[in-house]
Amino acid sequence: MKTVFVLLDSLNRNAMEPYGVKTVHTPNFTRFQQRAVTFDKHYVGSLPCMPARRDMHTGRSHFLHRSWGPLEPFDDSFPEIMKQNGIYTHLVTDHHHYFADGGATY
Repeated sequence: MKTVFVLLDSLNRNAMEPYGVKTVHTPNFTRFQQRAVTFDKHYVGSLPCMPARRDMHTGRSHFLHRSWGPLEPFDDSFPEIMKQNGIYTHLVTDHHHYFADGGATY
């Protein structure tokens, strides 16, 4: 099974054609969405970015047990669990700090 996990920062579903928007045309994303599983009821329990990403990568509500911050060395993250199970992961981003030592935790 092939898995593509798409996480778009600051892109609202109200700006995407697959969700019924007629003023914005996103043919490539629409084609991708038609062949994919879409989770329409996914919510994170923390804001802003770093705690929300930690929620998504660990499956735990961040603010219930940690202070504001990135993933920590003891967190079992989504990509790390995939790697441990022989699944290749790849990151495409426009944030250069992700590639600094420890930057992937942000």
